Amino acid sequence: MSQAGEESDAYASPSLPPAADPDPEASRPLTERRQLRDEVARLKPMAELGRMAATVTHEIRNPLAGISANAELLRESLSDPADVELVDTILGEVSRLGNLVTDLLYYCRERPAESKPMDLAWIARTACDLSRPDADSMGVTLAWGGSGAALGDGDLSRQALLNVLRNALQACSRGGVVRLEISEGRIAVHDTGRGVPRDLRETMFEPFVTGKTRGLGLGATVARRCQIRQGGDLVLIESGQGGSVFALSWPVAQAKRPPGSTSELLPTVA
Repeated sequence: MSQAGEESDAYASPSLPPAADPDPEASRPLTERRQLRDEVARLKPMAELGRMAATVTHEIRNPLAGISANAELLRESLSDPADVELVDTILGEVSRLGNLVTDLLYYCRERPAESKPMDLAWIARTACDLSRPDADSMGVTLAWGGSGAALGDGDLSRQALLNVLRNALQACSRGGVVRLEISEGRIAVHDTGRGVPRDLRETMFEPFVTGKTRGLGLGATVARRCQIRQGGDLVLIESGQGGSVFALSWPVAQAKRPPGSTSELLPTVA
């Protein structure tokens, strides 16, 4: 290469690397960045508390199951009605604690939700079968009818419906009725209970909000969270002196009912 070419190359402007994208964090106003850091710092202990609660509830479930099993055996060996009633009280309290533990587990769990075809009639029948002992003891008639399919997580769906059913049964007096109506992507739960108080209707799905004298107030919260996690929802349709109607909904796109699924009306006679 010639000397002139060498001098030309020597004095050529060096190529600059492409400009990096500006740091989005640095572009935020200082006040906003401080608020974000404070929010992260505030939420971190809550996340740790949630993990701890999940661990503790797992440890509680096994002893509760043992107490319940032994109480059932004891009940079978008793003949005095007064003793049987005492054992029934123990079983009732164990069941109540079991429900609280289950609510805490579903409130804290972080497992990704599935999205699979579900037969909503099967979900309804299973939830009714599990709720039937409570309905019988309360003197409430429990029935379901209709058919429908949806996309969702079977475990989350069953737990959401169980919680809604439990609240509906507890709202009814002896002789009341809880009825499930199933359609595509939807289960409506009708009850003849006392209705949701007006001052709770806006906040009833928030955690630890309850109109009852006992319980943590997580039942409705967990039910709605289970629905939202799988792309659905839980809403209060109507409520009054004649009872309430809650609707659980799921995505229905490409959802098909599994072959051989049936629908029926299965009452629980009080």
